[in-house]
Amino acid sequence: MSDSPDIKRLKGGRVECTVTFSEAEVAPAEEKALHELSRDIELPGFRKGNVPMDQAKKKINPEKLFEAIVHHILPPAFEKLIADHDIKPIIHPRVEAISREPLTLKITFIEKPEITLKGINKIKIEKKTPEVDDKELQKMIDFVLEKHKETKEVDREAKEGDLITMDFHGTDEENKEIDGIRTKGHQVEIGSKVLIPGFEDNLKGVKKGEEKAFTLTFPEKYHAEKLQNKPVTFHVTVMKIEEVSRPTLTDEFAKKELQSESVEEFKKQIKESMEQQELSVEHQRRERILMDELTKCTKVELAPELIDEETRQMVGEFEQQLSQQGMSMEQWMQASGKKTEEVFEDMKNQAEKRLTLRLGMQKLVQEKNIDITDEEMDQIVEGFLGQATPEQRKEVESAYKKGAQAYEQLKWQKKVEKALETMLK
Repeated sequence: MSDSPDIKRLKGGRVECTVTFSEAEVAPAEEKALHELSRDIELPGFRKGNVPMDQAKKKINPEKLFEAIVHHILPPAFEKLIADHDIKPIIHPRVEAISREPLTLKITFIEKPEITLKGINKIKIEKKTPEVDDKELQKMIDFVLEKHKETKEVDREAKEGDLITMDFHGTDEENKEIDGIRTKGHQVEIGSKVLIPGFEDNLKGVKKGEEKAFTLTFPEKYHAEKLQNKPVTFHVTVMKIEEVSRPTLTDEFAKKELQSESVEEFKKQIKESMEQQELSVEHQRRERILMDELTKCTKVELAPELIDEETRQMVGEFEQQLSQQGMSMEQWMQASGKKTEEVFEDMKNQAEKRLTLRLGMQKLVQEKNIDITDEEMDQIVEGFLGQATPEQRKEVESAYKKGAQAYEQLKWQKKVEKALETMLK
């Protein structure tokens, strides 16, 4: 760089460097660019790729040539600026051309911004003690016993508690079939109140092979708007009637089917499992509140470039999720009725919050001197790899050596968990 670059350290961790390059610095970059772009040029009397540079230059789009020159001149410029001015970029720098002759570029680096946590020690999150009452316990016991129910086909009229297998469709007041209602092989237990009011009652007394039609009015708040408060005539064909028998919870049944020594032991196990689940849900609830509070306590000025980078990353992650579901971003926007600018504005707001939380978490870990020792990490990694098969372990083991990316990511995750635990005590 011919002249000393103009360096401005601005808010939000932005470092603007205005750099002018001499002809001697531009020349080798231009030569590389010409060689690169002339490979596909053909002129009479010359083999492809062997056209003299002065003639090739006349055939090359000036804009493409300029872009290629900048592309070649930037890497050593980045390296020198970072080393000479102790710049610590956290994302790829942004480049803007100020002039072409002399070549002057504005290179904007983004460093980690200054972060302060205000009021972090005042955060208090209510801790609820999860309780499992007898009613909830009985519901879970009934759910477990339901899995052990047995059915037996019967040749008689259907009654309360029977399992009915049927085909049915629905018609409107003009006797036209309604889309989306026709169902084959549908099963329902009479009295389960799964279907709309009145449907299961109309199945009482039917026999196998019987066809029956009856009209019911859909509830006013039914999830399908087109059916709300509408009369529909159902045409049912009964395919099978089964009698349902559920086991009685006894010590013998608990031993044989539930791997418990007794009914009391089974109930104790179920209750402990439910309490553990409630504790987990409560912990997640408190953690979500803590995250929100930490975001509010984090004071940081984010550079627009940093928000844009995070937004692009979030959009990419969302597109990948949609792709795994067999859907493109365009299809999702069409289905959701959202416009491109609305989606990106939403993503931008989320990106700002995610960045603020991430930086706040880094500051929290730093202020509380949270660390994970090598010995602790050895145990964590072993516990993690211990869940893998020998083949899987062989594939990923090197990624979890000290200093490797996966190792450092896991270490950071554990630091965050440790920091959150200190806040949630």
